[in-house]
Amino acid sequence: MGAIFFYIFIYFVGYYASNVLNMLTVRPFITNRYIAALLPVYGVALTHAYVIVSSPPPQSADMTVEYALLVFITLPVVIVTLGAVYFMWNSKGKQDDSSDENAFANASKPSEAAHNEFTNQKEEIQSEVDSVTKEKETNHKM
Repeated sequence: MGAIFFYIFIYFVGYYASNVLNMLTVRPFITNRYIAALLPVYGVALTHAYVIVSSPPPQSADMTVEYALLVFITLPVVIVTLGAVYFMWNSKGKQDDSSDENAFANASKPSEAAHNEFTNQKEEIQSEVDSVTKEKETNHKM
């Protein structure tokens, strides 16, 4: 249980570090902080796995190297990764909900309806241009 909290802590350190980095740069350097925060988690996990594999287990612990890798590294990293993907997916839904309703309505129209609307606008503009030219022609004749 402690390993899960450790990797969650590492994830949030990476997340907020990427946020600070984005604030220090002129334009956002890291566009997806959810995935970028996983890089320190994977780095710490690989280092942790190397230490577990290269050093002998404690004599008082009755566990194998495979068990230690599974319980203390693989399981927490999978949980943190799934959490990051969930939060990324959840934030995308909030951004879509807060977008302009008109833009959403226009984007959801079928292409045929948008094309018909464009041609109708084009015909209206052409009829206005025609009426203005006729009016100018009648004014010049006088």
